[in-house]
Amino acid sequence: MKTMTKLTAILLAAALSAAWPAMAQTDSTAPATNAPAARPARIPTRFAGVIGKVDTTNMIVTLKATTRTPETKVKITSTTKITKDKEPAQLADALAGARVSGSGKKGVDGVWTATTFNVVTKPPTPKAPVGTAPAAPPAP
Repeated sequence: MKTMTKLTAILLAAALSAAWPAMAQTDSTAPATNAPAARPARIPTRFAGVIGKVDTTNMIVTLKATTRTPETKVKITSTTKITKDKEPAQLADALAGARVSGSGKKGVDGVWTATTFNVVTKPPTPKAPVGTAPAAPPAP
């Protein structure tokens, strides 16, 4: 009888230790599927366009709509770093028709709050293709 009780206790302990890993895996907080978690939507941080109008009272620059982008409003704050052709500038230097680019945060209302605001008035200078020598000046 003692042997039977001892044997029963050993078998019960073996059965519990074998079932323990399976019971530990049924966590109620585990995801129901093995699908990867959805990534949050990427938030744009850059804007660019051509100035349509400048509201210096409310510090808002409106960029013209294009075939690819709607009209865009950009709020300039006291901390916005403004440049014109890579030189420090002020909002008064931003005139209608000028190309601009910058970075910032787009609000839920669609208005950008600019961190940087770059006014470009000079056309970009073309870069020479890699591996070509510069043209020689004409001979006198």
